[in-house]
Amino acid sequence: MRPLSLDYRIVLALGLVAVLPSLACTQAPNSDDGFTSFADDDEGNDETTGDGDGDGSCGDGIVDPGEECDLGPENSDSGACTGSCTLAVCGDGVVYEQFEECDDGNASNTDDCVQDCKLATCGDGFTRVGVEACDDGNDDQTDGCTTACEPSTCGDGVVQGSEQCDDGNLDDTDACPSTCLLAFCGDGFVQAGVEECDDGNQASDDTCLAVFCVPATCGDGHIQTGVEECDDGNLEDDDLCPTSCTEAYCGDGFAQAGVEECDDGNDDDDDFCKLDCSSNGWFDNFETGDLTLLPWMTSGNANWTVSTVDAHDGIYAAASGTITHDQQSTLQVTLDVPQAGVVRFWHHVSSEEDYDYLIFYIDNVFQDEWSGALGWQQAQFPITAGNHTLRWVYDKDFSVNEYSDKAWIDEVYVGPS
Repeated sequence: MRPLSLDYRIVLALGLVAVLPSLACTQAPNSDDGFTSFADDDEGNDETTGDGDGDGSCGDGIVDPGEECDLGPENSDSGACTGSCTLAVCGDGVVYEQFEECDDGNASNTDDCVQDCKLATCGDGFTRVGVEACDDGNDDQTDGCTTACEPSTCGDGVVQGSEQCDDGNLDDTDACPSTCLLAFCGDGFVQAGVEECDDGNQASDDTCLAVFCVPATCGDGHIQTGVEECDDGNLEDDDLCPTSCTEAYCGDGFAQAGVEECDDGNDDDDDFCKLDCSSNGWFDNFETGDLTLLPWMTSGNANWTVSTVDAHDGIYAAASGTITHDQQSTLQVTLDVPQAGVVRFWHHVSSEEDYDYLIFYIDNVFQDEWSGALGWQQAQFPITAGNHTLRWVYDKDFSVNEYSDKAWIDEVYVGPS
């Protein structure tokens, strides 16, 4: 029989108080020996049976031996005293109205009627088989069993246990993925709008860099195993690790500063760059003391010469001839340039500003001009592959001689940029 709780016993006692007066025994006839008995016993050994009035009937209003109660016509299976003269108790299979919500006649707390004959509900502390997955008897949403009597799970919208977050979904691209741990770089889930990749580790030598979760690229400062030989974190092509992220070498197409004069990335020794990465272009600093190193030609009203006056570097520089009004002095060289590169030189002018000029041409195409009292300056111009004539002209107008009335050039270079 189902055990009674203290509350239930109190309720049952109150119910019985109302019927106790009718349970009192009726007065038995007096005997000669002064004792009250339920029947005469001439033999002295007959047992008294029944309800005391001779018929032993349940429902006569008299509690006879073997009866727990007898309310007469008030006996009822839904009352305090049942039709079989037993006191109503939880678990007897009969619902005691106003005191019991149910009574299924068993002691199981996993069906629809639980302890104290209460109807089973979510939150009563008993797990109803086939209906509830759990029931911990409280309304705490943060423990292992929700108020809907379902086990707490990641994605139910409630943060509990070891969860750091729970946004009510199993979307792995938001701030709270299906692990219910706050999203971070290295969790294996690509957070939309935040990460470009996430390979689930904290390594920075694979295709996805740790900390920032961005794809590995040459120049990111991390050497990608099996892909890069080096990575110095920049996109400079003139250092030990160019933008190929392979260690610099002669023939890689990148001129290493301070090591190589040039690097055209081929095995042709007849172009601007030799196989040992030394320049194969043209250079004249006039330190030969004459105009013979390159196929120079000079013309005009006075020839250019090599001078020791005011050289830029070393002892010598090329200087224009001495001329006067409306005269010119020209220096030129023609070269077959094997590939695109530059023309670079230093120049110096001492002339009447805005009237007497040093003018530079490539193939008779004007490039630039300079006048006035100008110190040494460097100029550079692009040049295409092919046969080209480079020409410097010092040109005076029709009047005024000012300063030295001369122009100089030095350190002429034609080669790779």
